[in-house]
Amino acid sequence: MDSAPDSSHVEGTAEGEDEVFHNKDVEKLFLRWQNEKFAPEVLPFDRDVAENISEMVEYVGEGLEEERGEGDGQDPNDPDYCLRCVDLERIKYLLRDYLRIRLWKLSQWPQHYLEPANIQYLSDAERQFLREFWNLKKGFFESRLLGGLPTAKQGLDDKMDLLDMVRRPALDKHVYARLSESIGPIEVPPTSTQDTGSSPEPLTLQAGNTYLLRWPIVRNFFLNPELEGKVQLV
Repeated sequence: MDSAPDSSHVEGTAEGEDEVFHNKDVEKLFLRWQNEKFAPEVLPFDRDVAENISEMVEYVGEGLEEERGEGDGQDPNDPDYCLRCVDLERIKYLLRDYLRIRLWKLSQWPQHYLEPANIQYLSDAERQFLREFWNLKKGFFESRLLGGLPTAKQGLDDKMDLLDMVRRPALDKHVYARLSESIGPIEVPPTSTQDTGSSPEPLTLQAGNTYLLRWPIVRNFFLNPELEGKVQLV
């Protein structure tokens, strides 16, 4: 599933000429899914695309069910009908997996995404899931372990110097980034073990190339809506 789905095109005929309807939401969903799949953290939720695709899937699914129920001697193995069913299932898979990946990240690092700076990227349903998930997990810890510890040792978000009890995603990992247009120069942020006094040289990246980069270098291109579409994770 690493190539764009063909379902973004729907063909029809009018006055003897072929007309092609390009569904941009399907293409956007594929990009959202692919970026979410390879990003080390949760990216901003695209509510419009998720809602539009959900409505489209429901509408097309009902149409296929009605077509199947009418019968009229229709061949269940008709290639046109089968291909439309396959396309529908492919889009449903993209939407489900996009949401599944996001929920997996939330369940792995719940405290991290409950912080105000990170919870803003979640949908309303994801925020509710995250709060309920962490309340249940925190209650389990309190009843099974924390209740028997001294009050000073019962915290789950204590921080001392560089030691932090809050589990966080690996935001300094490397990712493969493909550029749709040239960008740069980009300031390279220092690593956690690098001397801040010696900053690396700025990078200039060329369109059409794929680079292996640290996530902080391209992170802003996925969090800032004004820079959307310039970089794609692969």
